Amino acid sequence: MPPVQDAEKASSTVTKGPSPLSSLPSLSSLSPLSPLSSESQAEELRALLSEAANVFAGYVDEAARDSSDVIKNASPQQLLAALDLRLPEDGVGRDGIWNDIHSICDSAANTWNKGFLFKLFASPTPIGVVGEGLTALLNNNSHVYESSPTATVLEATLGSKLAEMANFPTDTAAGLTFPGGSYSNMHALMTARNQRFCELKTGGFAALAGVRPVVFTSHHGHYSIDKSAVAAGIGLDNVIKVPTDANGRMDPQALRHLVAQSIAAGATPFFVNATAGTTVLGAFDPVAEIADICEEFSMWLHVDGSWGAPLVLFGDREATGFEFPAGKINSLTVNPHKLMGVPLQCSFLIMRDGLGTMKESLGLNASYLFHQQTHADDMLSVGGDPASAACARLGGSWDVGDATMGCGRRPDAIKLWVSWRYYGTKYFHDRVVRARQLALDLASMVETRQTAEGQWRLFTRPQSNCVCFWFVPHGIGEEDLGEVTKAICHHINKAGKILIDYATVDLYKPLPGQAIGERYQIPTFFRIPLNNPAVDTSTLEQILSIIEGASVELYHQ
Repeated sequence: MPPVQDAEKASSTVTKGPSPLSSLPSLSSLSPLSPLSSESQAEELRALLSEAANVFAGYVDEAARDSSDVIKNASPQQLLAALDLRLPEDGVGRDGIWNDIHSICDSAANTWNKGFLFKLFASPTPIGVVGEGLTALLNNNSHVYESSPTATVLEATLGSKLAEMANFPTDTAAGLTFPGGSYSNMHALMTARNQRFCELKTGGFAALAGVRPVVFTSHHGHYSIDKSAVAAGIGLDNVIKVPTDANGRMDPQALRHLVAQSIAAGATPFFVNATAGTTVLGAFDPVAEIADICEEFSMWLHVDGSWGAPLVLFGDREATGFEFPAGKINSLTVNPHKLMGVPLQCSFLIMRDGLGTMKESLGLNASYLFHQQTHADDMLSVGGDPASAACARLGGSWDVGDATMGCGRRPDAIKLWVSWRYYGTKYFHDRVVRARQLALDLASMVETRQTAEGQWRLFTRPQSNCVCFWFVPHGIGEEDLGEVTKAICHHINKAGKILIDYATVDLYKPLPGQAIGERYQIPTFFRIPLNNPAVDTSTLEQILSIIEGASVELYHQ
C-alpha cells in the first residue's frame, strides 16, 4: 500500500473532466411551473374552493329532494361510453373540470340520500368534509413526526382517549390510524404472530421447524381475518371458524373445544378474533368469556369493533348489554368512518401495551427515515400527560410509521379530531343511540305490519343497528325464499330510489352430547343497516312499502 502522501500526489495529477453538475441549469434560471391561469396558487385555490362550495352543497341539496335518486344505474360499459375519460396533453381548465366533476357526481351513489341503506357507512358530516379538505390541504405524511407534527399529536391524543373509553390501561395503551378496518385487523394479527413466533421476522416460516400457527374467528367474523391470514403466510386452512349461538355470537365452549382439539393435533393456537358488531347480524361476541379462554391458552385476543365499537364507546352500554373487559383485550379496531360519520377512510387500532410491540414486531428502523428521536424534552401535553409518557406509549419515539407495514400515511386522525371538536361527545352519543332506536323501530314494524301482498317475518331482534328480515309474497314456498329476496332487492336497486342489500348466514343446531352442533344455512334475507342520519320513521315506512310494491310487480301482476 503506497504512503498516504504518494496517493495524494498521484490523485493531483489525474486529469479532471467537467463536473456532472456543470451541465445543469442554475437554480436561479428555473421559473415556477406555470399554472393554468395568471393567478397565484392561493388565488387559484380560493376560486376553486368557492366554486366547489356551490357544487358540493348543491349535490347535498339534491339528495334531500324526494324526487332524487340514490343512484342512476349504469353498467361499466355505459359509464365508459358516457364519461369523457381522455387524459389530455393540455388540461381542460376550470370550466372543463367542473363539467367532469358534475358528471362524476351525477353517476355516483349519493350517500347523502336517505335511501342509501346499502352498506355499513353513509354520508359524512359537513364538518367531516371540511376535515377531509384540511387533510388534503396539509398533505402531511404521518410516518415521522417532523413531516406531520400536529397530526401526530392529534393521533396520539385520540388513540389514548379511545383506549380509555374501551377500558384499556391508560398508562400503556396507544392507538394509530389505518386506511380501513381490514388493515387494522391485519396489523393486529401480524403483530401477534411476530410476538408469539419471534423468529419469523428474520427467518420466515422456515425457522419454525414444523410449528403450525392457527387463528380462531367465528363463522360470522369479517373476511379480513381470512385475508390477513393469507397475507401473514398462515393460510386459510389454519383459520378455524368457531360456531355461533342462535344470535350469531361466538360460542365460548365451542372455542375452548376447538382450541384443545388443535393443540392435540400438534398446532399452536396464538390468535383469537372476537367481534363487536358482526357484519351481517350486528352481534357482539361474549368477549369477557373469550378473554378468559385466551388467557388460559396464552392467545392474543383481538376485538374487531370496526362496526359496533362506537355503540359501546359512545352509546348506552345497557342497551347493547356489552362492554369491553378491563385490561384483557390485546388490541381493538374502531372505525369512525362507519357509525360516527367521519369520511372514508378512518380506522383506529388500539394496542393495550402501546406501539412498542408493533415497532418490535414490524419495524425495521430505516435509518434514512426514522432517526430515533424521542422528542421527550418538548414536554408537550397529550391527554394530560407529559410528552415523555406519551412517547413511551408510542414505543419510545413520536415517529409512529415504523409500527406499520407501510411508509406513507395519511393523517386521518385530523378528520376525527375536527369532527369531535366541532360536535362534541354528545353528538356521537345521540347519533349512535338514534341509529339503534331506528333499528328497533324497523324491527317492530316488520313484526306488526299486515299487508295483502304477503307476510313479513323478522329473522332476529336487532343486537345493534342492523335489521334482518324477509318479505314472503303469497304463493312463495320456503325453498324459494332466498332467491325471491335477491330478486326483490335487485328490482328495487335497479329503480334507484333506495339502495338496499341482502345477506345470509350459517347457524348451528345443538346436538346432544356434542361440542359442535349441526351447521345449516339461513335463507337469504334483507339486511338494512341504520346509520344514515337523514333516515327517519317515514323512511322506514317507505322501505317496507317499496319492498311490497316490488313483490307485486315481480310476482302478482
